[in-house]
Amino acid sequence: MKESPNEIVPEGAAKVLLHTCCAPCSGAIIEWMMQAGITPVIYYCNPNIYPLEEYLVRKGECSRYARSLGLQIVDADYDHAAWLHCIKGLESEPERGARCLECFRMRLLSAARYASENGFKVFTSTLGSSRWKRHDQIVEAGLWAASQFSGLTFWQRNWRQGGLQERRSAIIREQDFYNQRYCGCEFSMETMRDDKKHARQRIKRVIGVMTPEQKTAQSRAVWERLEQTDIFRSSTDILIYWSMDDEVQTPSFIEKWHAVKRFYLPSVQGNTLVVKRYTGSRMLTQGEQFGIPEPEGEAVSDLSPITLVVVPGRAFDKQGHRLGRGRGFYDRLLPLLPHAVKAGACFDCQKLPSVPTDENDIKMDFII
Repeated sequence: MKESPNEIVPEGAAKVLLHTCCAPCSGAIIEWMMQAGITPVIYYCNPNIYPLEEYLVRKGECSRYARSLGLQIVDADYDHAAWLHCIKGLESEPERGARCLECFRMRLLSAARYASENGFKVFTSTLGSSRWKRHDQIVEAGLWAASQFSGLTFWQRNWRQGGLQERRSAIIREQDFYNQRYCGCEFSMETMRDDKKHARQRIKRVIGVMTPEQKTAQSRAVWERLEQTDIFRSSTDILIYWSMDDEVQTPSFIEKWHAVKRFYLPSVQGNTLVVKRYTGSRMLTQGEQFGIPEPEGEAVSDLSPITLVVVPGRAFDKQGHRLGRGRGFYDRLLPLLPHAVKAGACFDCQKLPSVPTDENDIKMDFII
């Protein structure tokens, strides 16, 4: 046994496999281990995390931190479908309930198997530092996983104690870690409550890991769903937007329907959006404030022919609430179109269970 501050370290712990759930939960634990002469190998196995973009952001933060410390990180790959099969029948369980225990068992069994096959005698998990989860469930799952392999020990230390929780918060600030407000799965997401600033920052980071191919594929799916709606089929005059890189892509969709639909685009004038008729991509000029292509010509004064408005946003929820970029442009424009159906366009990762709103935010009629 090796003595270390506030802790008896298990035999063989000079080489520890550390199952890691996210960088915020890992920082203080990794620092403590290294100060105690332990060099952990980080094992990233979190198929529970949803959506894929969220998973990639969290894994990226763990990888960045591991590289900065010269530590090895093992990627167990992402198989959310297998995780859903594992917790089948427990979807409606409350947080900290039976679903969570089954989730821990799956992830820690994977860590235990890797540890056993690669010469580790001790493994543990940063799940023990999470404020979202029950420590007793993590210990139960870890001990069970260790029992499946001969000669393996689960280090069941409470990683919230001994000043580590306070150090955890400090490292998050020092490293500027992406810090989420839900455990990871779509069911825990239902309990998430963001403020507007945090929600915007989180969505920005999540969209940032999307590839151009992912954006194109998801954009195509959005427009295919819109094309199936009665309101799109019946509308001849549609207000839409010319997309920025972090928004559902519109140019190809507009060009596809330009010959049979009349499209309008917003144009920024000071703190206001005005509406201009779209007459072709060659007639677009770069906007002065944000560099977004805008139509030339005069603003349209009569908006009554417009029966459908397609609105971008940072996030939407099932109730139709929208979170914008914080400038209030659409919240001032949409009241001028009370007769038009309002449809929110977003990537899958921008759909939240609840969007923080106030009295100035305009609801959508549906989210595409």
